[in-house]
Formats: sequence, structure tokens, C-alpha cells
Amino acid sequence: MKNQDHITGGQIRSIIEQLKNGKSFVRIKLSENGIEQLTMIYDIRSKGNRQFFIIDRPEGFSDDVDPANGKRVDFEFVGVDRLPYFFHTRILRVDPKEIWVAFPEGIARKQLRRNFRVDVPSGTSMSFHRNGVKIDNQVVNLSLGGSLCALIRYSYTDESETAISVGDFLTDIELVFRPKFSAPQRVKIGRAAVVRIDEKPDTPEMLCALQFTQIEKSEEKILTEMIYIMQREYLKKRLQI
Repeated sequence: MKNQDHITGGQIRSIIEQLKNGKSFVRIKLSENGIEQLTMIYDIRSKGNRQFFIIDRPEGFSDDVDPANGKRVDFEFVGVDRLPYFFHTRILRVDPKEIWVAFPEGIARKQLRRNFRVDVPSGTSMSFHRNGVKIDNQVVNLSLGGSLCALIRYSYTDESETAISVGDFLTDIELVFRPKFSAPQRVKIGRAAVVRIDEKPDTPEMLCALQFTQIEKSEEKILTEMIYIMQREYLKKRLQI
């Protein structure tokens, strides 16, 4: 499938071991009854020629499992490379407190699209200078791919020194993330181009798409890390029960 890698063979065990050793959350979904739950893989076992990993038994899960065919279960998680992974397999044994899950035949890893976008936490802001005037803006989302971009809300005026248009360059940009339980994280961006403007009728506001054209490697690393953190937080919210 486009934008996906298919992982097979010995790499499957390596990934399962990473999940177990890293105590990483995985999302499970049982097609039969719609149960969805956040859990962890806490052991890997073998029986005969088959390999299994062990998860907690969800509340209300039936122990009626055909040992030959099992029950289908879908898994979703974010790997150490911060990319989303998916696979489906079979539950072949149910004990009072744990479930034995057969190793999958393959794992799909989804590559980020060129225009992958992530919404930012409330309060994320961006300031830049336009003809010597500092302007503060709300950030709507960020994208990561062939280039780093941001979509901002810009309240404009008729003053020519602060008006912006497609093709303009903005300088001395500061992007500020305000996580709930930690100090603000600041990223400096040297220069950005205005690549799109969507005006909102009857309001002094427009959406501006900016492409970052000059950013230090150290700052780009911080920004990329923040984008991946937000991606992981988005997935955790989906996993909540």
C-alpha cells in the first residue's frame, strides 16, 4: 500500500521486544465485540514452534476462544521512530488474567505524507517582525514533510507597514509551545515565506500558510521533536478508554 512499509521475518520480534522493554502503550481493538483498550505487552513466550506475546485480559472479554482459529485482534502503536504502526493477528489462549496473542505475519508502518499536519495545543503562538513591527499570532497547525510549514491566524489592519501578502518574507520568528505540565518551549526561525492567504469575509482575520525557509539545524531538531510529541499525544487521546 502507498505510504506504508511491510515488516516481516525477524524484525517482527525485534519490534515486539521494543514494545515490551520500553513499556510502550498499544491500542487493541477486538472486531467481534468492539472492545477497544490501551494496554502493554509484558511478556514474550513460545509454545512449540509458535511465538506469543502476553497482554492483560480486558474486562468483559470472553474466554470462548477456538484454539485452532482464535479471535482476530487489531493493534496500533507509535514506534521508536515516531511513526504509526498497525497489525492484526489472533488470540489463541485466554487465561483468567492474561491473553496469549500470536505473533503477526507482518506489521505495517505508515510513512508520513508530505503534507502531514498536526494540530497544536491551545495557546501555541508565533511572533514575527514585519517592517520593524512585532506581530503576535495564534498557530492553528504545523506540517512536516518536504518542508516545515505553519498555518496561523493573522488579524490584519489597513496599515501598510504590517500588511502581508503571498510572496512576502517574514523574519525574526519565534514559535512558542505552552504544554500543560511543563515550561514553554521556544523555537527560533530565521525566515519564512507567505505561501497562501485565506481571508475570512467580514472579519479582520485571515489564515496564512507560512513555509520556513531559514532555520538553524538545532532549532529544526527541536521543532521536529515537538511535532512528533504532539502526534503521540493525539494518538494517546484516541487510545483513552
